[in-house]
Amino acid sequence: MKKILWLALPFLLLSACGSAESDSSGAGDLVEEVKVAFNTETQAEPAEDVVLSVTVTQGDDEVDDAEEVVYEVWQSGDRNNSEMIPAEYTENGIYEAKTSFKEEGVYYMQAHTTARSLHVMPKQEITVGNPDPGSIIADDSDDAQGMDKMEDHSGH
Repeated sequence: MKKILWLALPFLLLSACGSAESDSSGAGDLVEEVKVAFNTETQAEPAEDVVLSVTVTQGDDEVDDAEEVVYEVWQSGDRNNSEMIPAEYTENGIYEAKTSFKEEGVYYMQAHTTARSLHVMPKQEITVGNPDPGSIIADDSDDAQGMDKMEDHSGH
């Protein structure tokens, strides 16, 4: 019986330590998420200048100190040939860049945003002109592809 008690004692002590740690307030404050909202229209015309634009916020604060906002833009079905376009801060948490789309089609823009030690990368579809519905390929690309391009971009 004494053997069982001695074997059980360490487990009791460990479980008591574990619950004391989880009750402690030393875990630190939770970081509020960074949110990225698109301002860019979802329709455009071929060869027309398009302003790629997002508003970056954290809680009620507009983020004016993002480490990086880079737009990845590609035509549906062709993410391997995406273009990385660095954005610049304008005002009120807004980051913008200009581009144009040469031909009709469905395009995707993904705003790779690093701000306050967090990385978010929302995606938006843009329809250019009146593309043939049969030419549109749904985007099922893995967002890790974009992360690989971000690593390439960071080296510039």
